[in-house]
Amino acid sequence: MNEPQLRGDVMRPSALGPSEIDIWHRMLVQSASLQRAFFTPAFALACERATDRAYVAVLHSGGTVRGFLPFQFRSSWHQHIRLAERIGGNLSDSAGLIAWPDFRSEPGTLLRLAGLASLFVTHLVVGQERFGFDADWSQVGHLTELREGPDAYFAALLARDRLLVRDTERRFRKAEKTYGPLRFTITDRIPAAMIAALIAAKREQYRRTQVPDAFTKRGHMQLIMAMNDAPMPECRLVMSRLEGGGRVLAQHLGPQHHDVLSHWLPVYDVEARSVSPGRLLLWHMIQRATEDGIALIDYGEGDAVYKRDLSTAPTRYGRANWSSGTVRSLVARAWQSAEWRLAARSRNVHKPSMEQN
Repeated sequence: MNEPQLRGDVMRPSALGPSEIDIWHRMLVQSASLQRAFFTPAFALACERATDRAYVAVLHSGGTVRGFLPFQFRSSWHQHIRLAERIGGNLSDSAGLIAWPDFRSEPGTLLRLAGLASLFVTHLVVGQERFGFDADWSQVGHLTELREGPDAYFAALLARDRLLVRDTERRFRKAEKTYGPLRFTITDRIPAAMIAALIAAKREQYRRTQVPDAFTKRGHMQLIMAMNDAPMPECRLVMSRLEGGGRVLAQHLGPQHHDVLSHWLPVYDVEARSVSPGRLLLWHMIQRATEDGIALIDYGEGDAVYKRDLSTAPTRYGRANWSSGTVRSLVARAWQSAEWRLAARSRNVHKPSMEQN
């Protein structure tokens, strides 16, 4: 049943008061699927610092706060026609409504309360259907559960896939023989030069594998720097690196929400691919999970081989193109369709890469 007398107040994330921030945090605790850095007030604030088009609709019913709908606009024209996207754009690996578990509504109502004509959402997490927000289409994702500790995880992995474990051990030996002693490091408060180097390597990977470059989008580098400059336990960037003989073989940058790490921006030295450096880095990250306060790794959307190999459970990430059902929404949807057609024409059709991202 829909919420009675639901109303919405749209504001900048920085305009939220302490009581509203506290309610937001308590909502996250109530739903396991919302316990990701991308759902936090800190991430919304970082998006606001990176772009002037980040907002949140605060939903009220019966005099109490019932939910939060963060969103942003990709351009001034999108803002004018009220065509919104998930907050963080295509740098956000988890999206949806933040609300109490018993909240029920439907997308059209919320869009009208937020003053939106249309909202295109990808990476919609499992559990949003309880709020009344169903995906039009979904893609598989993977999780690695580590709450019993790395030893229990590796024991189960050995029982399930002995060949994978033995092959990984062999690749560790080959990596040390080829590149020298291996060194694993993890860093927060990351130097800007290290972030820039990782992003440059990631953009080269996008070019090499013919995947659209996420960092051509306005404000994406600023978002990463904003997250790094103001870390909080709910949303702090961490960088993991695997080096051999002083050479960086693989590295990963991702946000950690308390004990949940989002596997976000991995990249590896392509010349070292014979030793699978991305897998070796992730192996180290799992081995050190307890030490680094990690109980769950969320790999986001996608069904890459390395995700399947090391995951303990699948999940789903949905996509939806929601409409307010107003005349204005027809304009927004038509504009969005035209943009998608133009984008499809402007790039060559490419096959998905099998390379670990």
